[in-house]
This record gives sequence, structure tokens and C-alpha cells, in this order.
Amino acid sequence: MKKTFLRNPKGSRDWLPDEVIKQEFVRKSLEKVFELWGYQPIQTPILINWDILNQGSNKLSDIAFKLIGQQGDLLALRADLTTPIARVTAERLQGERLPLRFYYVGKVFRYHARKTTNERELYQIGIELIGAKEGLADLECLKILLDGIDKLGLKKYLILINHTLLWSELFKYFGDIAKNLYNALKEKDLISFHTQLNKSRLSKSEKEFWNKLIQIRGNKSSVKELKELNKKVKKLKLQKLIAYFEELLNVLDENVEIDLSLTNDIDYYTGIYFEVITPSIGRSIGSGGRYDQLIKKFGFDTPAVGFSLCLEDLLLVLEKENKSFPKYTIPKLIKGKQKLKSTLDLINKMHKKNKHAALNL
Repeated sequence: MKKTFLRNPKGSRDWLPDEVIKQEFVRKSLEKVFELWGYQPIQTPILINWDILNQGSNKLSDIAFKLIGQQGDLLALRADLTTPIARVTAERLQGERLPLRFYYVGKVFRYHARKTTNERELYQIGIELIGAKEGLADLECLKILLDGIDKLGLKKYLILINHTLLWSELFKYFGDIAKNLYNALKEKDLISFHTQLNKSRLSKSEKEFWNKLIQIRGNKSSVKELKELNKKVKKLKLQKLIAYFEELLNVLDENVEIDLSLTNDIDYYTGIYFEVITPSIGRSIGSGGRYDQLIKKFGFDTPAVGFSLCLEDLLLVLEKENKSFPKYTIPKLIKGKQKLKSTLDLINKMHKKNKHAALNL
């Protein structure tokens, strides 16, 4: 009779000891950076009420695991960590001195967590800075992200940033065509973008504006490009956005670039949004931004900004870059079946000296 094995559900995985050691290296390295910046750990339940998830984001509710409780109540497995933290803040922390600085590490569960792989269970690690308005808080968030990535020893990466103000101004000036072009960019469909742009009733100079706009990517020189481009469509009020980008890029290192073709959930984000990319794998390894309206949905009107990194992707990139991880220390095996108490005393002394030892079984 053929032997069969019961296996994990699709999209979940086991972590073997050597993998957990690597995982712990990443977690502890990032936690050290977060704590140096004054962030405190926070934990929220994996099992949550469906209403909490649905209140936070329709996008997440579409990919969440739904459960029915014994009393018929609709539940869900946590699909992100920002939404539960927003709920905790509104429910239990109103009246506390602001800003609140939290960091978290935990599993999230999603159908189709990624388009290119079948994972449904992922570790997220990140921060939330709650109660601080746009400006210095955004700068702090990005600087912590840079410090964390550098602490891990990641060699090749970029943080690409954009801002919802760009799109709100474009929608206001260009109307529906801007929304259609945005959706094409969101789907990373440049063929559709150029087809719609060429078929539109925009003037030649306006079409040229759009073609140049989505090519703007880089550091300080790119902000100058945006300044010059803005002069060609003077009714577009981008001066505030340009000043914002200048302030950030004047103090952050060259790993941070603006990318005006970058799209995200602009119904969720209310200011800056960003992604961490690396040439090692064909997807972002983290993202974040400002979400000033989220906590308000739970009854506390306060701004917030944060980011999350995918721990599995961080490990994958570090391994591709041949990162040297801590190794398992093999304990010294002590014989002593006849004199068990003295053997255990010896092992205890070794442990107190931080030496690895165990019984020779």
C-alpha cells in the first residue's frame, strides 16, 4: 500500500531550523533599528471581526480569508497589520500623548498574496507613526526604512516615492482621461496608456506633457525636470508637491528616488506613498505611505504614516546577494550516565558562560 502524507494547505509553508535562524536575524536586526528610533512593539489578534477588515480597505476584504464563528458571526484572518493597529489606536489609545510609535512583526493571510507566486501566508514587519502630520514624520519614516535596509546589509535597492497630490491635480485638470491613464499605469499596461493618450482629444503639448511626466524618475535632477514640465501646463498647481520632494531629497540618500509613474491605492493613501524595489527579484519587497483617513474610520481623527516589509522577500534577496547569516552552534555533548548530577552541574556551568552543551544521549 502506497504511503501518503498529509500536507500543508496550498500557500502555507514550514520553516526549518536553519531558515528560522535566518528569519530571526532579519527580525532582530530591524527591531533594533526601530527601537533606537523610539518605536515600541505592538501585537494584534490574527483572528479579527470581518467588519474591522472591511472598514479598513475594500481591497483587503476582497483577498481575505473569511470564517464563520459558532454563533454565526463573520470573522477573518488578519490580512494586514496596519488596519488592526488603527482599530487598537482608536479603541484604546485616544487621549495618549501623540505621536505614537509602534513596530510589529506578524503573519498575514491572503488569497493571492502575490500575483507571481502562490503564497497565502506571509510575515510582515514594519512601523506605524501615528498622530504626526505630513512633513518631518514622512522623513522619519523613510529614514527608518533606509536604516533598516542598511542594517540588514542589502546592497542593491531603491525606494521609489510618489504623492497623491500629483494625481489629484492631474484629475482636476485633465478629468476622465487622467483617470484612464492612471488606471493603465496601475495595471502596468503601457500599451493601453499610449493608445488612450494618442486617441484622446488632448493637445499635442498636453500629450507631450504626459509622455515626459511618466518618464521622470531619479533624485534632485528629476525634481528640476518636474519644475520645467510644470511650466508647460501652468494651471497645474504642483508647486507644493515640488517643494515637498525637494525637502525630502535634500536630506535623504541616493537610494530614494521619485517615480512619477508609480501608482498605488490612492483611495487609501492621502499623501506620500512608496515602494522598495531590488533587481534581485521581480517585485517590490515592501511598501508604505501616509494614510490620514484610516484611523478616522474607527472613531479617532488622527494622521498616520508607516511601512511594511515582507520578511520572506527580504530573506530571498539577501540570499541572492550571498549574505552571510548566523549559523547554528552545535553543542558539546557531555557523557555522564553514571554521575548524572555532576554532569548536569557541568552543563549548567557551561550555559552560564554562554557555552553550548547538552547530554550525550
